[in-house]
Amino acid sequence: MRFGLPYLIETADVAAAAALCARLGLHFVELNSNFPACGLAQLAALPLREIAKQRGIIFTLHVDDRFDPFDFNPLVREAYAQTMLSAIALAGKAGMPVINMHIPRGNIVTLPSGPRYLYEEYGQQFTLAVVDFRDRCSRAAGDSGVHIAIENTTFWAPYELRAIELLLQSPTFGLCLDTGHDHAEGNRDLAFIDRHAQRLIHMHAHDGQGKRNHQALGTGEIPLQERLDMAERAGATVVLEVKTVAALEQSVAWLRAEGLLS
Repeated sequence: MRFGLPYLIETADVAAAAALCARLGLHFVELNSNFPACGLAQLAALPLREIAKQRGIIFTLHVDDRFDPFDFNPLVREAYAQTMLSAIALAGKAGMPVINMHIPRGNIVTLPSGPRYLYEEYGQQFTLAVVDFRDRCSRAAGDSGVHIAIENTTFWAPYELRAIELLLQSPTFGLCLDTGHDHAEGNRDLAFIDRHAQRLIHMHAHDGQGKRNHQALGTGEIPLQERLDMAERAGATVVLEVKTVAALEQSVAWLRAEGLLS
């Protein structure tokens, strides 16, 4: 398996993250465009390739948590779509195999009877936006080897699952299992991912207890070996998605103790 680290707030820049990756004997860094140093306007393919070659690693990319290419406002929707198209172009040039994204739940209207999700209420418009996004990304990715992974966060609602099924009609798209998010939600997304196990291309691995997650591997109650076996069978890349260098070092030590990392 190929294990990587997430971009951490403790790392000063991309070069520092790559140096940490090499020091720990990991295989890649997941850049995260929520951080200023990893914004698409800041990243360039040639420097990334040079850093990767120097350190003997690769990069993947996580787009903004707020990323929403299905927004009903066409100006907003187009801005997000262009963001992903730019990410695909960068990934192709920089040799990044995976771009990770969340499925946006969309805006909520809270009625006396409870919350109503606009993407569910206006399903036809939502579906059209999903299909358009899928097709544009598929054309842009072509045969570049770049794939887009859909990550579980809070459990997927039925309308989100329908959207993911539409995205998975294209080979450009796959799934990312986040072990901690799924555990915190009572493993409610695991059955869907199991049904599409052959489309698992990426994993965010971290431990957790109850609703708490992003803990170092081996310190919680998640059956990590089972989850990592899923990743190995699918050939998925695995990010050790903890939030500090100390937790990352602890997770790497756990992998080595389990014989999963040399």
